[in-house]
Amino acid sequence: MLRTLVIALLLANAAFFAWTQGWLDAVVGSAAHAEREPQRLAQQVHPEAVRLLPAQVAVAPPARRCLEAGPFDASEVVAVEAALAANPAASALAGRWSRLSTDTPGLWMIAVGRAAPREAQLKKITELKRLGVAFEVVKAASGTDETLSLGQFDTLVAAQEALARLVARGIHTGRIVEVTPPATSHRLRVDAATPPEASALEALPSAATGKGFVTCAPP
Repeated sequence: MLRTLVIALLLANAAFFAWTQGWLDAVVGSAAHAEREPQRLAQQVHPEAVRLLPAQVAVAPPARRCLEAGPFDASEVVAVEAALAANPAASALAGRWSRLSTDTPGLWMIAVGRAAPREAQLKKITELKRLGVAFEVVKAASGTDETLSLGQFDTLVAAQEALARLVARGIHTGRIVEVTPPATSHRLRVDAATPPEASALEALPSAATGKGFVTCAPP
């Protein structure tokens, strides 16, 4: 019995060895090395056309851009939004653009002198120095008339409070002048625009969008 088992094992090993060498391919109907080189290489169709790409190139989506137009004042931004809604290329982005508003504080100044003659202004300067009040000589928008500034402030309330303190110190001719009124500016922005969308926005007539859509300014 043991002898029969040994002979069977020897025959099985011999058969397996013959199959791995390809001697039995015609008998068993399958090739022992069908999935190995060079057989698999020989089965390739036009291998010279295969080109490997870097992973980032192969999977990178189309680049998107952030575009914005402006700044506009309150009336201009309403007109621009209406023009965009009426434009076929831009109206497709309805709901995609956002209005970004920026508040700019005004500027108020406490002035004395009212472009007075030189002699009167020198007298006022002498008085301010005697009282220990800091001042600055500023020119009007014309660039010729001068007045004396006792301070500039971002809010009207701050200017009024400062004027009250000056009156308490004996300065009774000061007045509050609005140098720059407060304002709100607006920009229209489209985030993540596809290349075709970006091209459509940049091609819009400037008459509708001011200076037109440009790449968003960095934060």
